[in-house]
Formats: sequence, structure tokens, C-alpha cells
Amino acid sequence: MKNVSRRNFMALAAGAAAGAAAPKGNAQQHPAEHHMSKPMEEAAPLPLQANEEHFVPEITLEAKWKIMTIDGHKVKVRAYNDTIPGPLIKTKAGKTLNIRVKNLLTPYDSKDWGGDMNVPHLLDHTNLHLHGLDVAPHIFEPLGTCDVTAAMISIAPGEYKDYPFVIPPDQSPGLNWYHPHAHGSTAVQAVSGMAGGLVILGAIDEVPEIKAAKDHYLVLQDIGLFKTDEPHADYSESYEPKQNAIWQTFAKNSSESVTIDGQPTKPPQSCGFTTGDYHLRYYMVNGNPYFREEHSFETPTSPKAKQLTPPVFKMRPGEVARFRMLNGCSDLMMPIQVEGHTMYLLAMDGNNFDHPWPKEYVNNASQVVLAPANRAEFLIKASEKPGKYQILQLAQNAQFLEAPQKTIAVIEVEGEPTDMKIPHDLPPITRDAPIRPDEIVRKRKFIFSGRFPGEKNPVVGIDFMINNQLYDEFAVPTTVYLNTCEEWTIEVPDSARGGTEGHPFHIHVNDFEIVSVAGIEPPHRLIQDTIWVAQDTATVIRMRFKEWTGKSVFHCHILPHEDTGMMQNFLILPEHPKHHHQRTIESLGEKNG
Repeated sequence: MKNVSRRNFMALAAGAAAGAAAPKGNAQQHPAEHHMSKPMEEAAPLPLQANEEHFVPEITLEAKWKIMTIDGHKVKVRAYNDTIPGPLIKTKAGKTLNIRVKNLLTPYDSKDWGGDMNVPHLLDHTNLHLHGLDVAPHIFEPLGTCDVTAAMISIAPGEYKDYPFVIPPDQSPGLNWYHPHAHGSTAVQAVSGMAGGLVILGAIDEVPEIKAAKDHYLVLQDIGLFKTDEPHADYSESYEPKQNAIWQTFAKNSSESVTIDGQPTKPPQSCGFTTGDYHLRYYMVNGNPYFREEHSFETPTSPKAKQLTPPVFKMRPGEVARFRMLNGCSDLMMPIQVEGHTMYLLAMDGNNFDHPWPKEYVNNASQVVLAPANRAEFLIKASEKPGKYQILQLAQNAQFLEAPQKTIAVIEVEGEPTDMKIPHDLPPITRDAPIRPDEIVRKRKFIFSGRFPGEKNPVVGIDFMINNQLYDEFAVPTTVYLNTCEEWTIEVPDSARGGTEGHPFHIHVNDFEIVSVAGIEPPHRLIQDTIWVAQDTATVIRMRFKEWTGKSVFHCHILPHEDTGMMQNFLILPEHPKHHHQRTIESLGEKNG
């Protein structure tokens, strides 16, 4: 892949314009590689559309390296605007949010990449996804394209990309987020720190009881690290795997822990691309570590764990506080519990309920489950009894690695009592109307499965598949139509059929309504964009494809799974085309008429 300067970009654009005028049948046999973005030395960006002269960014996100100290370790991470998490973006429904992404990362050597898109590659290229917003498809170039051969946006080092996000006027207010989504580099960049929160402000913020409460954001991330292989580095750990280098979780010792083409590297390397296990990993809340895990060669699926110092939120007895929690971790499913308190759940994935949903405290039972990418917003009314109460991620073994219990934060109740109130009603959301069974035009089934050792992806050594297929950037197995409704079943099979662990399902562009989880209907209507599907279960969802057309994706939101194949494209078309026999019948009818 080559970077494109303004001069040769314009030359190529002229050729593309000529090609665009040709019939579809004359399209090139081989679609273009990742598209070309704009070099940053330009004084002004190229026009976005024919009727737009300039793009004025409201927010500029600069992706670049950052040296920082975590838990006494000097580490090299990737960050937006030199902060982890990235800057919190606040905006409103009905406006256009102009974001410019500048790539200031250093070049990465991918010359040994064999061209398999499901082998991590081009770790220096990036793009941007606004996760949770019902905005036009923005993973492929140009934004909103319906061209099945459209390539994924890929911003090279030294280039930038402008994104005009048109937010619908009925976008639900709540917590969303942003992160990179360039296939092949998503996991490495996100688990290095490139993610941040995005809030849509709205009617729920004006509810008197909510407005009176302190507002606490909990942006949770994991930072995956390996001992650096750079001989003259001024840091001890980073995540900079060489092309095709794979970390082997079950290696007996460090000399065999990284392989290329199945063979240990010589001399031994410390860093390889991983599908979920790291030499060293920190779990962060608002950029500060609260838990540490270290790989164990003796018990490879049970990392050595250590609780670090969590943040403390002080509350008076009877005080109400609002918590907005984002699970921005690359792969961890989090059963969440607030010790000794009822959780008044307000919203999931940026969609609030009609009333707060009280989730009573039961020892060792989760009050809400956050898959990777889920968000939960809730109120806590502090106990009348002073003391320290933990916000916990409970232990779970539903994934490849055991996940020990973690204290995310502590609520310290002290001081003069008060008696703040919990609201009875919340402003109704209007964008996602209930979907009736008679509105469903089609039902589909998608099976998320894995295979070890890998056959389709021998370089990585594991196959992560949807309907037995690895991701293909130019294949569109699923086509849907604007203003129609479909019902999808997302299944993770048992271990005998490739269900190695649970998977979080996420789809772009539109949210979905949850019909059932493992055959059980939810007690309240749930509108989400991501949901955990446990091993040997199926989840049924319904979607209305509203407002936007274009080529987009759905995938597992365990990011190493997504990056190595567990993703598919889908296409939203404005209307259903007529089949050949329909056209023939109509033509005959016109002749006979």
C-alpha cells in the first residue's frame, strides 16, 4: 500500500471519476486496497462534497505515541490527544459533529504481510468509529457508500481524515464512545489506549432528580503490554509486535512464547500479536490502573492477579449520584455489582428506559452485565449506614482467560445525612419504536464459532468465524432494505460445535431490540447496540433499518476476534430491487395492455 500525496491523489481521483461513469459491469476485477486519505501538509482539506468548500473541525483527534508510567512501569502506549482515555466529547442530537482524525503514529513495517486481511497488519494505519450513534455508515470510503467493492478507510501515518457526522434529531441522549476500526490494527490500537467517551446531552439530563445528582464517568479500558524488543528503548513495555509474530499463550517458557509461521523466533522475541492474553495487562478507570494481570507460564489461562488502588467516590448517607460506566476493554465481559446498594438502572447503550429499573443487591450476583463495548448508566442512593462499599466486577469463567474479581471503585459513605430522591419517570426515547412481529420481513441466523488450531487462518493459528466464514472486505453476505424490519438470531454453539467461549455481538448504524436471551424474554424493553451471547445459547434481536443506507459491518466486539476474522459486511439499500421474473411479468403486462 502506498501513501497518496495531493498530486497523485488528484490524478487517481480523475481516473476514478472516469471509471465511475462506466457501467457497473466494467468495474475493475480487483477492488482497490484500503482507500487513500489526505496528507497533513495541505493548507486546506479537499472538499467533502461538490457543494462544500471547506471542512471546519469541531474536534481534532490526534493519534500518537505516549510515554507514561503505570504502576511504576515506564510504558509506551497509543493515545488520542496525549490522554488515556481520549477526550470526553459532549454534543447534542440534531447537529453535525465535525471530527478530524490526524495520524501521528510512526510508520510500521508490514513488508512481510502476505495480504491476508485477517492477519494483523498495518498497525500504523487507523480510522474512526463512533460507537452507539445512529449515524451514516463510516467505515468504508466514501462515507455512506453502497458500493460493495468500497475499501475500508485507512489513514496512514502523516495523513488525516475529516468526518462530518450528522446526528439524527431523535438520537437518544446517553453515553456512547469512539475508537479505531481499521481491520488488522483495531485491537492493537484500542488495547494501547485509543478510545474515549462520547455523550449525547438531552432530556434525561434535565430530570430534576438526575440534574441534582453528581455525575461520575467510569471509562474502563485495558492496556495490554509486552517487554519491548527495541534494543535502545527508553521504556520497558509496549505493544509493538513485528509483522506475523504471534504470542503463544500455552508456550512453556519465554524463549518459545512468540512464533512466526509456527516456529519460535530467533533470537527470541517478547512481543507478538495476541488473541487475548498479554505478558502484562492493566485495567484502567479514567486513565488510572485499578487492577494488574501478569501472564503465568505455569497456569496460562489464569493470569497472576493483583488488586491496585481504586478511585474513591465520597457520598453522604441518602445522597444520590449518577454513574455512567463504559466497558471499553478489548475483551473482558464484566458482571457489575455495587455492594450493599440497589442499582437504579437508567439506560443501556445510550438508550434510557421509561422508568428507573431497580436492581436489588444480592451477594455475589451481578446487577448488570457489561459485554465489551456496553455502557450502563445508573443512580446509587447511598446507604444510611456509613462505610466503604465496592463497585465490583465479579469473577467469571465464561471466557478463554479466567477473570478474577476486581474492585473498580469504592463508594465511601460519610458525613451529614440527606434524603435525595430517585425519579419515577424518565423522558421516553422516540427513535426506536417497538417492532411488531407482523413487521418482520425476514429472519436470519448467525453462528459465532471458533476453531483451534486454525485452518482458515494458519498464521494466527485460530479461526474466529461467523457462519463458518472469515471476514472478507469485499464480500457482502447480507443485504437489507431501508425502513424494513428483520429478526436475527445470534448463536454461540456448544464446545463440540466451536463454541469455545461467549461472544459480544455488535452492529453498526442502527440499534436493536432484544427479544430473548437464551430463550428468556427481558423483563423490560431493551434497546442496545451490543449484547453478550454466552456459550451454548442464542439471543434473538429485531432491527429497523432506519434513515441511512450504505455498506457497514457487524462483528464480535472481542477486538482480537474481530481483527482476525469474526466480522461480516452488510449492505443497507434504499429499496428492494425487482427480481427478473417480476420485471418480465410487468413488461408482458405493458405489451398486452
